[in-house]
Amino acid sequence: AAVPAPAAPATGPIVQAGASPRLTVHAIDTYFGSAAAGLRIDFSKREGEGWKLIRSVVTNANGRSDEPLLVGDSYQSGEYELVLHAQEYFERRKASLPTPPFLSTVPVRIRIADVSQRFHLPIQLGPWSYSYSRGS
Repeated sequence: AAVPAPAAPATGPIVQAGASPRLTVHAIDTYFGSAAAGLRIDFSKREGEGWKLIRSVVTNANGRSDEPLLVGDSYQSGEYELVLHAQEYFERRKASLPTPPFLSTVPVRIRIADVSQRFHLPIQLGPWSYSYSRGS
């Protein structure tokens, strides 16, 4: 009988089984093919017609914020905005950019309605494009 192949090493997302509901972010640099370490993100919540800055974070070596953007009492329903400082990040990384760069800051706007769920934002960012999706 054939012997089954050993399981592949775990390379998937970090499992947060049992973790409380929260909002987390993971920035991936598609230009250099790595985590977007050192990316500054301004995180705000909509208040009336404008945005109120909650805090600014800089992504760690894994492209994540050291702490969740929202967790515990701060995790509330509402509209949120992350402003990614793309030009600043790629200039610091010495990317070959046009003058002026195509992207300066990149807004990512989301709504959280159900605070019983975890929200994870994987964001792929390059000098000419970006994409994001809702993970868990």
